[in-house]
Amino acid sequence: MEYATRTIYSEYAALKTTLGIIEVKKKRPRDPLTDQSDRLLIVIEAKDDPFWTVKHYQIGQEKIVLHVVSDSMMDRWIVLNENRRAIHWIEDGMVLFERNEFLLELRQRLRNFSNEEQRLQLSLAFAKLLRRFEDGRSLFLQGEYQDAFTQIHHALTHLARLSILEAGIHPEIILWKQVRKLDLEVYKLHEELVSGGEELEQRIHLVIIGMEHLIQSKVLPGTLLLLQVMQRQEEPWSFSELMEHPDLQELRVDLGSIISFLVRKGYVRAVARPTKGVGVEAIAYEIS
Repeated sequence: MEYATRTIYSEYAALKTTLGIIEVKKKRPRDPLTDQSDRLLIVIEAKDDPFWTVKHYQIGQEKIVLHVVSDSMMDRWIVLNENRRAIHWIEDGMVLFERNEFLLELRQRLRNFSNEEQRLQLSLAFAKLLRRFEDGRSLFLQGEYQDAFTQIHHALTHLARLSILEAGIHPEIILWKQVRKLDLEVYKLHEELVSGGEELEQRIHLVIIGMEHLIQSKVLPGTLLLLQVMQRQEEPWSFSELMEHPDLQELRVDLGSIISFLVRKGYVRAVARPTKGVGVEAIAYEIS
């Protein structure tokens, strides 16, 4: 079997662009970490553009899945938390091939990710938290309790990720096991929502109240990236200037809700500017 598996990845090991090859074996039936296959092979190649393709193989009774991914795509998975399984693959997988200690350095990076990566991940988690929480609270006030439950549960998940990221750790697939050790208050809110003894309406109401307090405590770590960008010039920023800033590209979708939240909470001030249109003013933003 090992020889047959080697025939699948050996052609990639011969390429100068291949940086590393990892094998992950299933630990349980229908293991999601291995795409429900018996073995997972991950080939990481040096390419500037994000690239990812998947191939399926059969050797005897065993199913093997091969992922060929560029290092730039792997960066997106790690930095933007787009594929949390990748963290398990890198941490737990067996190294079959690596060039210039690429995988060793990648594992070290996972355990000690940079301040820039941490700020971006915190900002993304906070943006998603705000969106889900505001949608959930709005649905709750409309009496749509089932849909409100779904949104608030998603918001709690992003709140949990924020707590983990603040500790300098990458969120894993087994998220609530991590949170129980790191932030018991968030964990208890989750327990209240999913298994509290009250009626659904009351459970959601109690969790919304608790989350409002916790969200306030996450404002600074969750918006530090944006506030640092805004400090770089003395003049107020137009919204389009913020959207176009290279450091804020990943926040574009949720930037409006973050700015509105910061204005409501007094961290950012909206400044009216005259335009050529009679009675029309453009709005810019500056730190309060």
